[in-house]
Amino acid sequence: MTETTVTMVGERRARAVRDLTLRLADADDRAGLAAHTVGILREFDLDLPFVLLYLRDAQSGHYQLAGHTGVAAPSAFAPARIDAASDGVWGAEVRQLLGAAAGKSGSVQVDGLRAALGALPCGPYEEAPLTGFVTPIRHPGVDAPVALFLTGASARLPLDEPYRSFFDLIAAAFGAALSRVTIAEEERQRLEMLAAIDRAKTVFFSNVSHESRTPLTLMLGPLEEALATPGLAAPLQERLDIANRNAMRLLKLVNSLLDFSRIEAGRIEAQFTEVDLGAYTADLASNFRSACERAGLNLRVDCAGMPGPMRIDRDMWEKIVLNLLSNAFKFTFAGSIHVQLRPTLEGAELRVADTGVGIGSADLPRVFERFHRVEGQVGRSVEGSGIGLSLVRELVHLLGGQIRVRSEAGRGTEFVVTVPSG
Repeated sequence: MTETTVTMVGERRARAVRDLTLRLADADDRAGLAAHTVGILREFDLDLPFVLLYLRDAQSGHYQLAGHTGVAAPSAFAPARIDAASDGVWGAEVRQLLGAAAGKSGSVQVDGLRAALGALPCGPYEEAPLTGFVTPIRHPGVDAPVALFLTGASARLPLDEPYRSFFDLIAAAFGAALSRVTIAEEERQRLEMLAAIDRAKTVFFSNVSHESRTPLTLMLGPLEEALATPGLAAPLQERLDIANRNAMRLLKLVNSLLDFSRIEAGRIEAQFTEVDLGAYTADLASNFRSACERAGLNLRVDCAGMPGPMRIDRDMWEKIVLNLLSNAFKFTFAGSIHVQLRPTLEGAELRVADTGVGIGSADLPRVFERFHRVEGQVGRSVEGSGIGLSLVRELVHLLGGQIRVRSEAGRGTEFVVTVPSG
């Protein structure tokens, strides 16, 4: 005769730890993790007559029952909530873990469970467990345990050192999964918070833009009429011209914010029409020629290679080209700005390159983020809300295209836009 009990029990316990470690990888939140854990451990009730999982509520500090198996809950034996003031079966041990021994790790043994259970069914055998363990699940940098793992020991198995170690291994596997899920939840909350902040900014700027557009329009009309007055004194004309130019800048910002809010609300769609894209792009770029000449910049426009008309939304393409050129002019103080349009198999590729201040490697991945502005970057002007390039990316995506950027601090930037024929 060969005694195989120790081997069989050891293999069973190893399988429990392995299954818990592998199968908990599917959980993506704390509640799901607790439910998944008790569902797995329910299959190993010969070693674990009962399992109670309590997760700490960050606001109240209480431990709420999140999962159980092997015993009815909630009940006096398995209360719905545990804290430092709890009495009952687990009160003294919980107070020990949360009070004077707040930094304690490892399991705390609890005896006398059979009397506490009374007639309450527990586990697969007629004999109720005599002993249980309370294991705190701790995370680095957090004083209080983030969870309590309560387990029972079978009355038909010797409570030896391998059995005690088994409880610690089970709790450790759950703790590792809980740590991963907690980090993922915190990251989701952080992203949701950032998205909420972005939405709040967009709503705020949209409301401000709506309120600003009417008085701006009413102000620009008289300014243009005053500038057209014959015989206007040169000093007065210069002051009116400055006012008109800055009002136009402000109107451009307002219109960009309104475009962005319409895109977010899904109220803007591309209207494709046939356009001689080469001539149209060259015409748009020519709006910057006089400004570039005054600034001593060489504006090169190479848009003559298109074979014929192409279907595209004229207004969206205008905003894309003007925003990219405006950005290049703003941050280029010497050298040139090069605009190139070339045909592709599906549509066209636009390149806007400059020899300006460039973008550092730290800011380059965030260049298309809404409201992001490179700190300390020198430009010709300081106006802008940090949505120009983000608006360009959204418009390019609405046209079914892609945009990418290459840049090096101090050596210039190149934006490449590829769009298909609509």
